[in-house]
Amino acid sequence: MKHLRILYVLLSTLLPCLCYDPAIECMNGIRTDIAEFVFAGAEELDYWGSLCTHNLSVPSMYAATKLYCTPKEIEAGTKMLGEYCIEYGNVSLVPYAEVLPSLTDDFIASLQVVEFTDIDATKIWNNSILISSKFAEAGRKTTGTFQMQYILHARYGWAVYGFWGGILVIGMINRLSNYILQRRCVSSTKDVESTTSSTKARTSTSGPFAAIQSIHHWIRANLIIPAAFGSHHQRLLWWCNIPTRMETVIVTAFWILNLILCCISYDIFYPNLYYTEAIQAWRYISDRTGIICYANLPILWMFSGRNNIFLWLTGWSFSTFNVFHRHVARIATIQAIVHSIGYTALEINYDSLAESWKEQYWYMGGMATITMGLLLFFSSIFFRRKSYEVFLILHIGLSVITIVGLFYHTAIFDGEYNGYLWPLVAIWSFDRAARFVRIAFCNLHLKFSRTPMTTSAIASYDANSELIRLDVTPGSSILKPVPGQHYYLYQPLRWKGWENHPFTLASWSAVDNKISEPTAGTQREANGKEKEIHVTPTEAASNDSSSDVATSSQTTKPSDQAKAGRTTLSFLIRPFDSWTVRLRNECLKSPSGSIKAQILIEGPYGERSPLHTFENVIFIVGGTGISGALPYLQEFVNTTTSQSTETSRVPMTRTRDITLVWVTRQPAMIHDVARRELQPVFGRDDVHISLHATKPKETPPAPKIVNTEKSPNAIQELEISYSRPNIRETILNVVNRVHADGSAGGKIAILTCGPASMADEARAAVHTALKEGKRSVEYFEESFGW
Repeated sequence: MKHLRILYVLLSTLLPCLCYDPAIECMNGIRTDIAEFVFAGAEELDYWGSLCTHNLSVPSMYAATKLYCTPKEIEAGTKMLGEYCIEYGNVSLVPYAEVLPSLTDDFIASLQVVEFTDIDATKIWNNSILISSKFAEAGRKTTGTFQMQYILHARYGWAVYGFWGGILVIGMINRLSNYILQRRCVSSTKDVESTTSSTKARTSTSGPFAAIQSIHHWIRANLIIPAAFGSHHQRLLWWCNIPTRMETVIVTAFWILNLILCCISYDIFYPNLYYTEAIQAWRYISDRTGIICYANLPILWMFSGRNNIFLWLTGWSFSTFNVFHRHVARIATIQAIVHSIGYTALEINYDSLAESWKEQYWYMGGMATITMGLLLFFSSIFFRRKSYEVFLILHIGLSVITIVGLFYHTAIFDGEYNGYLWPLVAIWSFDRAARFVRIAFCNLHLKFSRTPMTTSAIASYDANSELIRLDVTPGSSILKPVPGQHYYLYQPLRWKGWENHPFTLASWSAVDNKISEPTAGTQREANGKEKEIHVTPTEAASNDSSSDVATSSQTTKPSDQAKAGRTTLSFLIRPFDSWTVRLRNECLKSPSGSIKAQILIEGPYGERSPLHTFENVIFIVGGTGISGALPYLQEFVNTTTSQSTETSRVPMTRTRDITLVWVTRQPAMIHDVARRELQPVFGRDDVHISLHATKPKETPPAPKIVNTEKSPNAIQELEISYSRPNIRETILNVVNRVHADGSAGGKIAILTCGPASMADEARAAVHTALKEGKRSVEYFEESFGW
C-alpha cells in the first residue's frame, strides 16, 4: 500500500501533460532511485521529509545529479523537487547550491556505488551513496515512461473525438450539399407540368461530375441503403437490432479504433523502479482503458438526447444516433470493467484489496462500474420492448448514479478528470431545458391584457377500427406544422405524468381563435365550420370490399392557416400498451367514446423529407403508419391547387405521380381515414391508391360515404383488397416503368412508415433497384425506436 500511496502522489503531479518538461526526468529518476534506500536516522521521517532534508539522502541525490545531469536538467529538476517537497511534504528542500561545495571529486569518489540489485528495504545505510550510471538511467526511464504513458492515455482519449468529429463533419458536408442541390432543383422548376429542361440538365453528366455520381451511387447501393447482412434492419435478428451497412462500417471502425488504442504503445521493461513487467502491463492497461472510457462518456451522452444538435446538422435520424449511442456505451462499459479488473489485480498483488474497499475513491469507482454494467443489461432490446417505462426510469436513475460515482472516483486527482464529466451534466441539462422550452413553445401563448391560451385536446376511440384519434389544438399561435414532424405527448395530471411518447403528425387544420371542438360523425372545414358525413350501407360489388367515396378538394390552405393563427394537430394512435391503453380506457368510459384530454405536446421533432423534389413518389405504409404519408399528401394537394401561390410556405413541387400502398388490419380504419384525411386525394389522376386489410372480411356491407355538397354521381369506388400486397413487386414495377421512360420519367422517392417487416421489404426492393443501376431512386424511412 505504501508503493501505491507514493505513486498516487506522483500521478497527481504528472498528469498536467501540457506543461510537462522532459528535462525534469534526470533528477526525477535519481530521487526515485534514492527513495528506495533507507538511511540511518531517517526511519522516523516520512517519504518527503527523508528525501528533501536528510543529511545522507540529500548529498546522495545531489552527487548523482552533478554527475549525470546537465545544468538545464539540474535547474528544472531542483525546481520541480522543491515544489513537491513544499506541496506534499510541507518541508523545504535543501538547496543544491548549499550542498554543491561539498560535492568534491574526492567526496564523490569515496561514495559506495550502488546498483538496482542493491535495493533492500531491510538494510540501513549509515553513509551517503552514489547510484551507478545504469541505475540512474533506469530511474530516468521509469519516471519518464510513467509520464509518457499518461500523455499517451490522454492523447488516445482525444482520438475518439477526432474519429467522431470526422464522421460528423462528413455528415454535415453531405447535408449541406444535398440542401444546395435540392434548392437548385426546386428553384429551376418554373412549371411543374414541364420538367424536361431541368431533367436533361440533371442527367447530362460527363467528366469528373459523372465519376462523382458513379461513386455516390455505389455508396448508396452498397453501404447506405442495404442492411448489414440479409434483409433484417427494422426487424430483429436473434433479438438484435441490425444496422445498415454504413452504420455497421462506422461502429465497426470505432470498435477497432478503441481496441487498437487500448492495446498499443506500452513500454514495458526491466529494471523498473515501480513495477515488475506483469504489474507494468496491468497498470498501464488499466489506466489506458479508464481514461479512454472517460473520454467516450461525452460522446455517449451527446448521442442519446432527442435535442442532439447533430441531428439537424447532419440530417441523420435519431435511430442512427441511437445505434452509435448503444455501441459507444458497450465499448465504454467494457473499458470500465477492464479498468476495474486491472486495479483489482494490482491491489491483490499488494495484499491490500480489502483495505482499498474502505477508500471512497475505490468503492465509488466500483459502484460506477456496476451501474454501467446494469445500464447495459437493462438496455437490452428485451427490456426495452417488454417495459419501456421501467427501462427509462432505470436508465435515468442508473446514469445519475454513474455520474456521481465517477466524480467521487477521480476526486483524488483534484478535478483533473472533471473535464470529461461536467460535459455530461451540461449535455443532460441542455436537453432537459430544450424540452421545457419546446413544451412552453407549443402549449402556451401569452397575450397582453388577455388570459393565456393553453393547449386543448379531444380524444376519441373507435372500437371497430381500434383507433384513437387525438385532435390537439396547441396554445401557441406560431406553431407551423409541416410533413415529417413528430411530437411527444404528455398527460401531466396523471400519476405517471412524466411519461411521454412520440407520435407522427397525421394532419393539421387551421382554426380561428375561438376553439371549436370536433364531435363524432363530423368533419371540420377550413373556416372552422363542421359538415356532416352521411353514411348509408351498400352491397359489395366484388370479392374485394368496396365503398363509394366522394371526391373533394376541401383542404386547409396555407393562407387560411396564416389567417386563423392557431392549428389543430391530429394524431392517429393504435392502443398498444401502457399510456395508449390507459387513454383508450378513458375514452371507453365516456358514453360518446370521446373525452377532453389534458394533453401537453413537446416538439416539433423530425424534419420534412424532400419528396417535393421528386417527380414520382411511392408511399408504403402500414396501420397508423399512414400518418407518415398523410401530411405529404395534404401538402401535395395544397401545392397543386389553383389557390396555392409562390408566397406560400408550401414548397414548389416536381411531383406529378403518387402511389400509395396502405396495409392495415381493420377495414374500418381505412374507411375512417378515407372519409377524412384521404378524401381530397380520391379521384385525382396523379394519385394511385392501393388499400389492403389483413383482417378476415366481415359479412356486414361496406359503408357508402357521400359528400352532400357534391353531385351523387361524383363518387369513386373505394376497393379494399383482403390480402397482403407484394411490396417488392409494387416498388419495382413503378421503378421499371419510370426507368423505361428515360430522362422524362424523372426521379423516384419511396417513403415507408409502418411495421418492421414492411419497411425491410421496401428497403430490400430499393436495394435491388439500385444494384440494377437505377440511379434515380431514393429511399426514406419514417421510424422511431430505441
